[in-house]
Amino acid sequence: PLTSIPRDARVTASVLAALGPDAPVPATPDWDLGRLVKHMGMVLAWQTANVERRPEQIVPRSLDLGLPDDRAAYGSWLVALADRAVEVLRDAPPGDECWTWTDDHTVGFWSRRLMHEIAVHRWDAEAAAGDPTAFDPEAAVDAVDELLTVIVHRADVPTVGAGETIHIHATDAEGEWLITRGADRMTVVREHAKGDVAVRGRAGELLLVILGRLDPSAVEVLGEAAVLAEWQESVRF
Repeated sequence: PLTSIPRDARVTASVLAALGPDAPVPATPDWDLGRLVKHMGMVLAWQTANVERRPEQIVPRSLDLGLPDDRAAYGSWLVALADRAVEVLRDAPPGDECWTWTDDHTVGFWSRRLMHEIAVHRWDAEAAAGDPTAFDPEAAVDAVDELLTVIVHRADVPTVGAGETIHIHATDAEGEWLITRGADRMTVVREHAKGDVAVRGRAGELLLVILGRLDPSAVEVLGEAAVLAEWQESVRF
């Protein structure tokens, strides 16, 4: 799976070369393409440093990123960081202790996180050019699972509710989740069950709908669409 990181970095770099760093990115409207690529590189550098110096916690601003002065050169910078990340991750046992911001304090957490982070932003860049490549279904299922079971449980994400339930079902790979927005916390169970609203579609499109990149009309929504819309707004990244 790590091979997707340098591949997605190279695709992103090619989009940057074609469109230029000032090109708008509809998926991340506050960032142009140069800012998107800078973010990707910063994430790669920070998470690679956490693995290299494990179990020490690395403060991102303490790193010398080697960021080029010329934003047009961000593409080659990104590719170099992606290659370095894969080199470091391959040399580190997945079960080694490593600082993370979750309960999973292992190198494997960062391998998974980087793979999905770079893949989504590769899609963002390609979508800016108008023809994004579809996600691999199995990788997209894992990205949805990570999003639902890890990412949305960050302290800064408002996930509680009044007991509303959402069933998410991938149709091109094995993956189903039942989300319950309780008054105290949100729970996610990997199972087939009836929810107030059901969301069915290809795993990549489900991922993009949850992230706010695609409108829910891109997938099949059955039941109380307002429940999905309210939850989707709360977890928008």
